[in-house]
Amino acid sequence: MIFKSLARRLAGAALLLWVSVVASQAHAQDGPQSFNAFAVVKADGSILRSAERQATIVTALGGTLFIETDEGPVAGGQIACSGMLRVDLDTTHQTGSGACTSTADDGAKTYGEWECAGFNMLGCRGTYKLTGGSGRFAGFTGQATVIWRPNAHELQKQLDGTVLQNATGILIWRDFKLEKK
Repeated sequence: MIFKSLARRLAGAALLLWVSVVASQAHAQDGPQSFNAFAVVKADGSILRSAERQATIVTALGGTLFIETDEGPVAGGQIACSGMLRVDLDTTHQTGSGACTSTADDGAKTYGEWECAGFNMLGCRGTYKLTGGSGRFAGFTGQATVIWRPNAHELQKQLDGTVLQNATGILIWRDFKLEKK
């Protein structure tokens, strides 16, 4: 338990150092700084048939956010996202949108919005826009390509006709450009 607490503190310190470097570089340079990140997440939601050949999925997902560095991934806190997807039942094509909040170990937060398109059960790709933050993330904006790749699904039909869905997967942010306003 003591080792786990120490490891979390070291990871938090490493993240704080990394964000401080990125933030100071973003402030010192005219252009945005770029990085990659990912989160291993669990998603829980409901599926409702919303038209003759359409389903709507409303979901919440969350997990640990990792920042990719030259030395490997560094834990960057927790992320929680909400979303709604519309699925064409004939083609399985889906489009969706939602919002995310990430919380660093020191309580600093970022807020973002996403939208994506893809195929049900395979995932989707789209745009993530960082709209703001609090604490040391106050005044930052950014944008990235966001990718959702589920890897396991559990479906449970309910008496009212809805279906509960539990899934695990990975959220990936590629070429995340971070900039101080």
